[in-house]
Amino acid sequence: MFRHARALAAALFALLTAVQAPAMAAEATLRGAHGLDLPASFTGTLPCADCAGIRYHLDLWPDQVYHLRREWLGDAPARRRDEIGRWHADPARGAIVLAGGSEGAEFWSVEGADRLRLMDRDGRPIESGLPYEITASAGIAPTELALPVTGVFKAAAGAGSASFRECISGRRYAVEDAGDRVALERAGRAAGAGPGDPFLAVIEGRIATRPGAGGVPRRSVALRRLVAAWPGEACAGNSATAGLANTYWRIVALGGDRVAVTEDRREPHILLEPGGTFRATLGCNLFGGRYESGGAALAFGPVRSTRMACPPPFAAGEAALVGVLSATRGWRISAQALELLDAGGAPLALFRAVYLP
Repeated sequence: MFRHARALAAALFALLTAVQAPAMAAEATLRGAHGLDLPASFTGTLPCADCAGIRYHLDLWPDQVYHLRREWLGDAPARRRDEIGRWHADPARGAIVLAGGSEGAEFWSVEGADRLRLMDRDGRPIESGLPYEITASAGIAPTELALPVTGVFKAAAGAGSASFRECISGRRYAVEDAGDRVALERAGRAAGAGPGDPFLAVIEGRIATRPGAGGVPRRSVALRRLVAAWPGEACAGNSATAGLANTYWRIVALGGDRVAVTEDRREPHILLEPGGTFRATLGCNLFGGRYESGGAALAFGPVRSTRMACPPPFAAGEAALVGVLSATRGWRISAQALELLDAGGAPLALFRAVYLP
């Protein structure tokens, strides 16, 4: 009996190792208790109230990681949203639940080993004759993702390759491009990381299958833009996505200039309250007013402030803060990092979520 148990444990370990390994060998398909043959890629075009349809590509792995790409067809300009997350089975609903996206959980009823049907936001069936199903063909064909991600960057050691371990899924991706490796290493050192020390990074990146050493394909990450680098920190506490409202956002940078904390002064921060009001400070005057948000849009109304006389360093910073809030038209969150964006989508300021005891 013990020999059988050890053999089963070894087989399970080998399967998980194969799924999580950077090199992409052929992945064996298994049917789990949820009724799906995994790994698999599910595709289909679902109805859309204000566009020609939403094209889905959902990759599911047995280790409960998913990749999802959605494209809104007929929109001008074209809209696409990619995400990485974790899924779990919901036996009571006969469904799987995708968790990790910024819009909350998504429910899919299991209609067969290769078929899923979208449910409503409360996990109830959608009573409609419209095509709300996505289907899978044999095997998995992972889609390329372009999205902001948070993870731990580790520089190459010796002949090894640099890696980026994404925080939500725990997946480790190779950093193949030498320019990307140099850029990340420099950013880590500029933020205070020692040579070769791993550090937490928030990046805009592309995740795709690329030829690796010896031509063996493996999942890799390519850097599009570095958002932030935080040395000495790991994924713990940085895998969940903070909410825009009711989060204490420490001000990290305004217009590309770092914001320092002044001794014996309040920490620079902003708080957007659920009722549509905000308050902020850089450590001297207090600022406040109203804001409006919807989807990715965000705008602040006229900014009111106290009129205390502050030491000279505060004047320029407070003017920059008012300028940033006045120019803000959008926002973007990756895990614990918030960026305010101008009308063209360019970043104006960087904030970090802080959870007070």
